[in-house]
Amino acid sequence: MNRRGFTIIELVMALVIIAVVFYAFISIFSNLAPKDINARTLATGTHLINKTIEKTMLKSFTSITSTSATAFSAPFNQYYNQVIVNYVTTAELNTTSAGATPYKRVRVLVWGLNLPTREGVTLAVTYEVRR
Repeated sequence: MNRRGFTIIELVMALVIIAVVFYAFISIFSNLAPKDINARTLATGTHLINKTIEKTMLKSFTSITSTSATAFSAPFNQYYNQVIVNYVTTAELNTTSAGATPYKRVRVLVWGLNLPTREGVTLAVTYEVRR
């Protein structure tokens, strides 16, 4: 017997299989979308921290000082940064010093649009020439 086309049962089974596969793809992509946005936000935060650290470290040692919360310029104007500078002891670089030392710990805080506060830390050093 020579049959042409599909029976109704074959057609229904094909539609069910296609629906299951389509549902699986939709659920995978809907779960990945928020993670992509989160990754993009974290990458933006990291970029802004590095940008602020580089800008701060270009200054002379005596000019590296703390700054209050400041908004970035466009297109990042929904993000803010703050620079916190402390002299630290030579023995323990995480211990704040009461007086001036040749080391400054520079902490950069960045936060803003869907970005919780992120922190970057670096160390500024001055070399005194002794004669």
